[in-house]
Amino acid sequence: MKMFAYRGKHENFGDELNHWLWERLLPGFFDDDESQLFLGIGSILYDNFDPNMQKIVFGSGYGGYTNPPKVDGNWTFYFVRGKKTAEVLGIDPSYAIGDSGILTRSCWDAKSIEKRYPVSFMPHYESAMYGSWDKVCDLAGIHYIDPRWSVEKVLTEISASHKVVSEAMHGCIISDALRVPWRAIRPIAPGNRAKWYDWASALDLEIDFDPIGPSNLVEAGASLVRKNTYLLKNITFRHRRIRQLTGNYVFGSTIKTLQRVAEKPGQLSTDEAIVRAHEKMLVELSRLKQDFSTKTAGAL
Repeated sequence: MKMFAYRGKHENFGDELNHWLWERLLPGFFDDDESQLFLGIGSILYDNFDPNMQKIVFGSGYGGYTNPPKVDGNWTFYFVRGKKTAEVLGIDPSYAIGDSGILTRSCWDAKSIEKRYPVSFMPHYESAMYGSWDKVCDLAGIHYIDPRWSVEKVLTEISASHKVVSEAMHGCIISDALRVPWRAIRPIAPGNRAKWYDWASALDLEIDFDPIGPSNLVEAGASLVRKNTYLLKNITFRHRRIRQLTGNYVFGSTIKTLQRVAEKPGQLSTDEAIVRAHEKMLVELSRLKQDFSTKTAGAL
């Protein structure tokens, strides 16, 4: 079985978490046999997988980046990220247990990390690429967490924070799983918003989003021309040059908004909800191991 994980222009915490987490929970489980594909963390339930390939779904979600996949006998579901994914795929809502990143609770002891930061901010990885959020955080007096850092560095920085403000969904998912209060920033790109409600639905959680606005002229320009693919590509392609020409100018209003958001109380799902989701995932993990150890033994 081969593990599938999305990878864009840069490594991104939520996607890279797949490589870190499954290596610990399922050691020796994966190979390069593409006849069976393991779909774990991420909005990766696409419609363009080989229809003859067996897809094993273990906590993934539908994000709207393609049409919904046609579910047939080559799809096997252990659980999905949320109720919205189950609804779109036409499967029983009981499969909506939660994002499998919650299983990080089994592999990471956040309580052993000393708290060093009153508030930390993590942008979406595209915002980290094109924005100037490190500078905004520096001027706002808030610790910056880059989603392109290694998984263990991000986990350490989240654990060392009393509160996390995040535009990156897995910044909030993992904070919630590790019981670090969080506040969600409404993603600048509209296409990155629906998946948040999917994750929250499995935990019966209402997200109190805060809008924050762009950090610099690159992000502001990209927001204005988002529907014009040609102009958007030109702005993002030249983002370093634009920042250089503008002296890496950041909007003072965004600094003040981030400071105001950072002062708000954090959110958490209930202890009961996160423990219940985690326990159900562990049951499914045991079932997955049993199912495929049985199949492997039967093939010998």
